[in-house]
Amino acid sequence: MSFERPTGAGGPEKTPPRDLGAGEAPEVAPSGGDSYVARVARGAGISSVGQGAGRVLGYVTQSVLARTFGPALFGLYTLAIAIVSAANILSQFGLDNGVVRYVAHYRARADLARTRGTIILATGITFAISLVVAAAMFFGAGVLAGVFEEPQLAPVVHTFAFALPFFAVMSILLWATQGFQTVTYATYTQQILRPLIYFVLVVGVYFLGASLIGVAVAYTVSMAAGVLIGLYYLRKLFPPLLDRSVNPKFETRALFAVSVPMSISRVTQYANNWTAVLVLGLFQPLGVVGIFQAAFRTATLATLVRFAFNGIFSPIISNLHSQAMTDDLGRLYKDVARWTFTGAFALFLVIVLLAREVLIVFGGQEFTAGWTALVVVAAAQLFSTSVGPSPRMLAMTGNQNVVMVASIIGAGAGVAVCFALIPAFGLIGAALGASTAIVTENALTATAVKWRLGFWPYSPQFVKPLAAGLLAAGAAYLFKEVAPLPGLMPTLAAVGAVFSVLFLALLALFGLSDTDKEFLGAFWAVARRYLRRGRGRS
Repeated sequence: MSFERPTGAGGPEKTPPRDLGAGEAPEVAPSGGDSYVARVARGAGISSVGQGAGRVLGYVTQSVLARTFGPALFGLYTLAIAIVSAANILSQFGLDNGVVRYVAHYRARADLARTRGTIILATGITFAISLVVAAAMFFGAGVLAGVFEEPQLAPVVHTFAFALPFFAVMSILLWATQGFQTVTYATYTQQILRPLIYFVLVVGVYFLGASLIGVAVAYTVSMAAGVLIGLYYLRKLFPPLLDRSVNPKFETRALFAVSVPMSISRVTQYANNWTAVLVLGLFQPLGVVGIFQAAFRTATLATLVRFAFNGIFSPIISNLHSQAMTDDLGRLYKDVARWTFTGAFALFLVIVLLAREVLIVFGGQEFTAGWTALVVVAAAQLFSTSVGPSPRMLAMTGNQNVVMVASIIGAGAGVAVCFALIPAFGLIGAALGASTAIVTENALTATAVKWRLGFWPYSPQFVKPLAAGLLAAGAAYLFKEVAPLPGLMPTLAAVGAVFSVLFLALLALFGLSDTDKEFLGAFWAVARRYLRRGRGRS
């Protein structure tokens, strides 16, 4: 069988797709638009389970650390995590987006050699860069400690440097699995198994005598385990990965054409997430850094809906675009934007209703100082969700340079606001700086999707979840103020339950579209499958 040599991600596919291995990757080109809706629903259902479990595990782990060490040492841990996260992004060099795009592209052409070559090339380059960056982290730890005037930071960064190569390679392996239009393996590894291993190790460190060095060692071990798990799943999904009889073909220029601009975009997206933490570390005590991290971490809980959709939607965008199925892509984009907004809006309203209570649960009464910052950042994250996967739409359709420019502008705006406001306003300045970066970048990418592709995420259908959410939140707030609730946890459970029931009832009352019904049917099928598995194991 012969294959047409690809020159990029554009143009119609001329080779019919076939399975590349014995994994669970679904077919590439469904027969109709509805099947894409079902695929998004199944992928989002699987990813939602993983995102939910991963966010809970991560939140509980951070809560344990916050309660164990207090705001100051938790702030020191936060600085170290910010540094290793920056190093991971530098190590990936934008190859995460490149490997998803071209694995999906070459798989659609049934091109085993280039699919294998793309994975090997992306993983090898990432590993090599991560070794260099890890060495810079290790030998530059003293300089970083001097910049932040925190001598305790150096030994912690020394230990985290050993985690970096594992972190970077695990990330690329899991991104590669998503190129096969399945988020199952990335979800299992990155959202459930790796965080669970880390949590267990952190608990072990606690009983052995908690220290930040011990926590850093636990982090490193969990990342090494993540590499092994990710490699196992990728091999299961794509058996030719380690088959030497399949000679890899390396399309280096094509891969780097996507990866280089996206590496800049990823660095600026990192800046959006962590600049406020780093600038706070320069101008404010570590305790303030710890409180802000608690607020920021809580605010980002609402983004789990967006990330649940992004993983499965990215290769579908690439596939639809490569087949010139523009109308299908536009309709699906609007639907995904509305679905992500609906879920994120519900989480946002719960966070606003229970901001102080959630922060008390996270780390104790002293963390409630961050409740205003929590609401500000949560509002910015809600806006980022409302525009749908606009950065992915651009990156997967050959418009990665636009994402890069939008990210740079957003990051620059965020940095400027952080340096202007944090010295005088502390937590609120950090929240406004982080929010400025998030809102600016997402407003620009949404505008670019309209300009370059002709799609706009918003539609009259947004009114239904908006009205349902506001009405349910108002009723839940009145219930919270009037009902005699006995304590913190009963308050969280009761208010959350009242809001959830009313929100879902109002959505049903306002009516569902045909794609909503198809989405919910496929989503519920995934949920039933997991419930049956759970009963079978009990």
